[in-house]
Amino acid sequence: MASKVKSLFVCSECGYESVKWYGKCPNCGEWNTMEEQAPVVSGKTGIKSRASIQIPLKLNEIDSTIEKRISTGMEEFDRVLGGGIVEGSLVLLSGDPGIGKSTILLQMCLFIGKSRTVLYISGEESARQINLRANRLGVDS
Repeated sequence: MASKVKSLFVCSECGYESVKWYGKCPNCGEWNTMEEQAPVVSGKTGIKSRASIQIPLKLNEIDSTIEKRISTGMEEFDRVLGGGIVEGSLVLLSGDPGIGKSTILLQMCLFIGKSRTVLYISGEESARQINLRANRLGVDS
């Protein structure tokens, strides 16, 4: 279900942004400076930008050129992903505890980190656990 696209109001004096219109800017105190801007929408990269509202398209109207992919350094993993990770995408890796998901991802980060900047985020493991695994694999930040 798509979320409602909200207007954005920006103060022409100080640049303060709000989804609500104010007669007086809460930041700089100037009157009648809040101007409505184009809605904030997310593109295919997931990055928010001020752009026009997207209109529905028929499938045959959509550009289906091949997306640029990033190799993980693991041939079989790349094959499963259809040739690597699509730029701007998110891949969810799941499995039973202890089967090596974090180890594989850390190795992937090591490979990708040779040519790109990588940020490793974990919602379950402590920084110490990640560091112990990285040391075992010879990964250096």
